Amino acid sequence: ICANSPQAKGRVERANQTLQDRLIKEMRLEGISSIEDANAWLDSFIIDFNRRFARPAKYPKDLHRPVLESSEDLDDIFAWQESRKLSKTLTFRYDKMI
Repeated sequence: ICANSPQAKGRVERANQTLQDRLIKEMRLEGISSIEDANAWLDSFIIDFNRRFARPAKYPKDLHRPVLESSEDLDDIFAWQESRKLSKTLTFRYDKMI
């Protein structure tokens, strides 16, 4: 599944929703009612969550490729630039919208 496909986005959103739902319920069970208590408790929640739900990688080898371009080249590669003119009211149009 491609990372930007609707299926992948649905998986990520479902995972985030599950995590948010579980986090709130666990906080309620622990009696946490302040940000300070939540921040102090969060590290132990993450450790426990990962212990219960983490899976080993399908391939133990790191399959990432090194970046061969410089950071300046990457800025050019990932930048979308278009020229625009400002009107007298200092607005501009993009895709026929102000």
